[in-house]
Amino acid sequence: MPKSATPGQHPVHLSARERILQGSFYTPARYVQLVGEWLREHGLAKNCVVLDPSCGYGAFFALTDMFPQNLFIGNDIDQTAVSQATADFPLVKFFCQNTLCNVRREMYGIAEDTKLIVVGNPPYNDTTSQYQGKLKQTTKPLMDADVKSRDLGLSSLLAYSKLKADYVAILHPLAYLLKKTNFQAAGAFFTNYQLLHHVVFSSQEFAGTSKAAGFPVIVGFYERHPNCGLGYDDVRQMTFTTVEGNSFSLSQFRYVSEFIRKYPSRSCTSGGILFYTLRDINALRRSRTFLNKPTTNAVQVVPEQLPYYCYIDCFKDYIDKVPYYLGNFDIPIDLKQFDRCRDAVVAVSQWKHSEVFGVRPKPPAKAFQTVRELVLSTILQIA
Repeated sequence: MPKSATPGQHPVHLSARERILQGSFYTPARYVQLVGEWLREHGLAKNCVVLDPSCGYGAFFALTDMFPQNLFIGNDIDQTAVSQATADFPLVKFFCQNTLCNVRREMYGIAEDTKLIVVGNPPYNDTTSQYQGKLKQTTKPLMDADVKSRDLGLSSLLAYSKLKADYVAILHPLAYLLKKTNFQAAGAFFTNYQLLHHVVFSSQEFAGTSKAAGFPVIVGFYERHPNCGLGYDDVRQMTFTTVEGNSFSLSQFRYVSEFIRKYPSRSCTSGGILFYTLRDINALRRSRTFLNKPTTNAVQVVPEQLPYYCYIDCFKDYIDKVPYYLGNFDIPIDLKQFDRCRDAVVAVSQWKHSEVFGVRPKPPAKAFQTVRELVLSTILQIA
């Protein structure tokens, strides 16, 4: 039996590989406390059932002291974690079952007319993501057809909606909201829930995660409003706030993706200039830009769009200046400044990639300075 875990501690009985497969990273204590404050603010201190369907060691059951008049229920598919949580929280009712299979209130003994609050930090395991993708694809848990998705976290949101939880207070990647494909995949949740409160923080706050590149995570407090929830246009206009006090919005800037092709095309012909598939800023941190040979992830560059791809290549040189909370954004661009600097951008980028463009004379120092000022001023505007 592992030593009792405090909120924020990673699951000590799991190896790094198992944590990736299960998406198990436990919750920092201050966000448990924040959820408690939101529950109190909305008068949810009694006559409610508080369910954590993926409870791990039970970080959220620190709330039992704040809300002794609510019934707390925990569940996790990990028997070792459930055993530890049971020992630490004897007043909580626990289950050990797959929360995504045969989803209904009855599986937890919750009546249909009971006010239900779902809390927690569901597992995130996107089998299509680049990071640890091959390892993640070995995990294919059973789940109901109407909650099935490529990501355990998105499936969890669909399960909460299927349970008709009155409130949902959870941690999840901000990308579930910002990326349209994710938002649509969890449409059955977002269509029925409004976001009342939130704060964004870095995934690096989770113990046991990589310190090299964090991604934005949101603690969100949602209220059920059947068929009157969030639309993607609402998300685009929404101002998000970070734990550090920064604010940002998708709608505040233009993006290079408006002017280029991001993904490979089936009609791609042989030859020409190739560029690696473009996802978002965090993906650009890890990926290549211009390619000297074809790959399945190669995008064929349309000649008139070349300056924009060169801009992305130059943007990558200063990507360490982009704050974590913008990691899910497409590559931003200030069109007026870019139009004044495009010759310098192209010259610098082509000189960097002689394997693609051939040997070019090194641009003057002023060109490098112009590119640096362009990129850094753009980053400063969105940050």
